Amino acid sequence: MKKITSKLSFKLFYNDKFVMLFSILVAFISWLYISSTVQESTVFTVTDIPVSLPELSSELRYYNTENLKSEVKISGNALVVTSVTAEDIYITASDTSHITKPGKYTMDLVPKKSGLKTDYSFVSSVTPSSIEVYVDGYKERNMPIIGKIDVQASSDSLYIAQPVLAQQSIKITGASSVIDSISYVNAEYKFSQPISETTIVKAQIKFYDSNGNEIKSSYIKSDITEVSTNVSVLTVKELRIAPNIINVPDYLTLDENIINVEPSTIKIAVPTSASINELVTEPIDFNQVDLENNKFNVKIDIPTGYKNIDGTETAVVSFDTSGMTSKTITMTNIQMTNKGMNQTPSVITKTLNINVIGPKEKLSKLTAANITAIVDLSEKSTLTSGIVEMPVSIILNQNYSDCWVKGSYTVNITFSPKTETSLPQSSAASSA
Repeated sequence: MKKITSKLSFKLFYNDKFVMLFSILVAFISWLYISSTVQESTVFTVTDIPVSLPELSSELRYYNTENLKSEVKISGNALVVTSVTAEDIYITASDTSHITKPGKYTMDLVPKKSGLKTDYSFVSSVTPSSIEVYVDGYKERNMPIIGKIDVQASSDSLYIAQPVLAQQSIKITGASSVIDSISYVNAEYKFSQPISETTIVKAQIKFYDSNGNEIKSSYIKSDITEVSTNVSVLTVKELRIAPNIINVPDYLTLDENIINVEPSTIKIAVPTSASINELVTEPIDFNQVDLENNKFNVKIDIPTGYKNIDGTETAVVSFDTSGMTSKTITMTNIQMTNKGMNQTPSVITKTLNINVIGPKEKLSKLTAANITAIVDLSEKSTLTSGIVEMPVSIILNQNYSDCWVKGSYTVNITFSPKTETSLPQSSAASSA
C-alpha cells in the first residue's frame, strides 16, 4: 500500500497544474519568511567616509585635511542599510564660528545624509567624533639657497672651491605664519671622508629661523627638496705674474731687466687638468711709459674657474728709467707709402716734434737722420679730395734699439686727383 502511495505522489509532479500550484505555494511561504526577517532593524557600519570641512574666510584655509576619513553606524531595513556607501553620507564640522585667526582648533564632526537613500538613521556619533585642524593664511615666497657642504680635501695641495648649486633659489608655498618664520634656506650635505676629485652630490633642503633652529612643518611645501651641487677640487699652484705690455715698437728690444713686477708670483687654485705656469696682467700701453710715468698698478687677469687663494688682485709693474733721459727731435721729412693710383696726396704738416726716451749716451748722438716718419695711405688709397688726419709710424735706426718714442703722432694729408702735372716731390714721397 505504501509503495502505491509513493508512486502516486511522484506522478503528481508530472501534472502541470499540480506543479504550478506547488510553486506558488513555495514562493508565498518564502515571501512570508523574508518579509518577517527584513522588517527587523539592522545596524551597519559605513567606513572610509571623506570629511568635508566648511569653507572659511578668504584669508584663512585648512592645512593637511585632504585625506581625513571617518566612519559611522546606521540602522534600518537590512536591504537599505547594506546598500548605503560612503558617497551617500556627508561628514562635516558642526561649528566653525570660533575660527577667526591662525592656529590649531578642535572641530566636532557630524554626519549628514547626502544621497538618495534616506530610509535609515544614525545610531552613533562619527568615529572619530572630532579632529584637530591647523588654520592659517596662504603665502608664496621665493628665497635664495645657501650651500652648506661639509667637505675636506684629501691633500694640502688640493683646494675645495665654493660649491655651485644647480638652482640658486627656492619657491615655498603654504601657511603664511610658518613661511614668515623662515630666516634662511640651506642646501646641506656631509661627506663621509676627504675627497680628491670634483664630485656632484644631492644636497638636502632645510629651513631655519632667525635663531638657527630648523623648521620642520607639514604646512608648507617647496618646489624642490634637494638640489644638485657641484663640489670642485682644484690644485694649488704658485704662478708667475707676467706683465702684458702692448704697443711696444718693433724696432725696440725691451730689456726685461728694466721691468719689475711686485708681487712677482701669486698663489692660485686651478683645475687639476690645467697646464699653466703664469698669469698675465691687464694691458699696459707702452706709449704711456716715460721718465716720470713709469709705474703702473694693474689688475691680474684670473680665468674663470680659477680661485685666488692669497687674495692678490693687482700688481705694480715698474720700468727702471734710471740712467735714461728724454730728447725732442724735430722731424721735417715725412714719407708716405701705399699711395693710390688715381690720387695725389700731400703732407700739410711740415714738422713733427718727436719725444724720444733712452740711455743718455745714446740720445746725445741721436738726430733726425736716425729717425723715419712714415704715413701708410692704404686705408685711404681711393680718396681723391679732402684733408684727412692720419697716424704716423716713427721708426728709430737699429743702432737705437734700446730707445723708444713716447706717445703717438698724426699729420694732416690733403688728397687731390692724379694729374699729368702732379708735383715731382709728391710722387717721390708716395713711392718712398
